[in-house]
Amino acid sequence: MPMTDNPLMALGQPPIGWFEEQIFVRGCVLSLDDVKQLYLELSRINLEFGDRVIATLNPDPNLNPEQWEEHKQFLRNNAFCLTVSVRGQRDQQLYGENETIFSNENLPFPVKDIYFNNVTAWQRNASGSAPPNRIEVTIDFSKPALLDPAPLPSEPTPNNTSVLIKADDMTFFRAVRQVVNDKLLGKRKLYKYIHASFAYDFGLWLLVLPAALILTTYYMDQWFPTDGKFATYRWAFFIYAVGVALIFYRFLISYTKWAFPVTILKENKDTAWIHRCVIATIFTGLFWKAIDIVWTLLVPGING
Repeated sequence: MPMTDNPLMALGQPPIGWFEEQIFVRGCVLSLDDVKQLYLELSRINLEFGDRVIATLNPDPNLNPEQWEEHKQFLRNNAFCLTVSVRGQRDQQLYGENETIFSNENLPFPVKDIYFNNVTAWQRNASGSAPPNRIEVTIDFSKPALLDPAPLPSEPTPNNTSVLIKADDMTFFRAVRQVVNDKLLGKRKLYKYIHASFAYDFGLWLLVLPAALILTTYYMDQWFPTDGKFATYRWAFFIYAVGVALIFYRFLISYTKWAFPVTILKENKDTAWIHRCVIATIFTGLFWKAIDIVWTLLVPGING
């Protein structure tokens, strides 16, 4: 018997007020067990919501007490579960309705994204109506392009990892929000800032452009002295070198975002750690070179 045959449909009426938030999650390193624990905690909250709903239902006169109890148990398991879709990088898909999916031998590695919600199970038992308390979780493990073609590098790195909560019940809303804080936001790493809005601009104006101007000016005087035969090309070199430095910075930022994706799944066994070592070496080398030149300019003759 579907839920359309009982008072549960009354909960589908438009609410007077509700609590809604979409939480964007960036810079996380997760394991499948972390995702499983998130799923289990949200399932527990959703089942508590289901128990409250089922307790309000009036017994069906066409069912005897034993059949009615069986029907309530069916609703609890079928209408208040979180359905899960796991998609691989080649769009292979695995679907499940309990936590065993996260240990299934057929998981499509490398995993591209994981999506679970409490909407699908409710709708199939309530003629497509939306649940009054709604959870949708998307965890996106995709990587940005190695060379970002976006015309606006100030934008945050594209990624769909987020949790949508829309609830009539403040208790439900707060419980889900707390789980997200503990199980997802608590897994964020320091490098999350490179994926934020205006990360490119902060790096450009505070670090890269000053360093490029200092380095270019230094080498312009070294290679094209004012009394040399190539002095005519001093400013051509200066402008060209600064432009090349900015292009290199654009590539380096894209490379860094690729090597440190917005959300990482440990079981994907990404080999990007090699590239992270390369990036660390590049940044370290550039930093020390800039320090050496600044020191040379401030203390003439100290290096010989």
